[in-house]
Amino acid sequence: MFLSYFAISAYLAAALLLMRFFSQNELKHPRQQTTSLLISFAIIAQTLTFTNFWTPDGVVFGLANSTSFVGWLVAILLFLSSISKPVHALGILVYPLAALSLMFGILFPDTGNNLIPLSIASHVFLSITAYALLALAVCQSILLKIQERHLHDRSINAFINKLPPLQTMERLLFQNLRIGFYLLTLSLISGFIFIDNFFAQQLMHKTILSIIAWGIFATLVIGRSSFGWRGKQAITATQIGFGLLVVAYFGSKFVIERLLS
Repeated sequence: MFLSYFAISAYLAAALLLMRFFSQNELKHPRQQTTSLLISFAIIAQTLTFTNFWTPDGVVFGLANSTSFVGWLVAILLFLSSISKPVHALGILVYPLAALSLMFGILFPDTGNNLIPLSIASHVFLSITAYALLALAVCQSILLKIQERHLHDRSINAFINKLPPLQTMERLLFQNLRIGFYLLTLSLISGFIFIDNFFAQQLMHKTILSIIAWGIFATLVIGRSSFGWRGKQAITATQIGFGLLVVAYFGSKFVIERLLS
């Protein structure tokens, strides 16, 4: 419990430092090293909370643990990406969400009834990794939408001025989107291979929504590479596709684990 609260505090402190930097006119982050250390400590502390995931009979991967794992993975992906890419502004969205995912796990912990057999654990972790990358793409799309709106209205403030050029923001969005789409494809394939009765009653709506989301992302990836798609339509489609995945995975888990049980 202490590690969880420590990670929450570190994530929020890092996000506050980023918000302060992007709201001021300073060209260089005066507390960048402090921010990086806070994020590193938060990620390490959250990693140590995952010891309750594993049991001899399988992996406890219910709604709370899944949410926490996605938040942790998105934080790691952003932290590593920020070393070589201008994506620091995403931390204003990502790190508070990682803190919220931890708080959700504290308030509504999973039980031993949420065991997943080790035989399909690889499918689940592959799915979670795909969701994390696509979540990062959605956060990027939110910033891109804000940037486009301010540029269109010619309302340039310190925050907008520090964001990368619009073309760079779009390129970063589609990079995350493309990799997330490939992992989502592998996840669906592994689901058909490893899960018996993939179209069983409890999995039917999850499967259908996931396939629809996959179709949206496939259209976006092909449209970008073949026709150079960009702009508001791509942003909206990214958010709709991810929304379907959230409903498919986390929505179904909420209904099955918290309502029906």
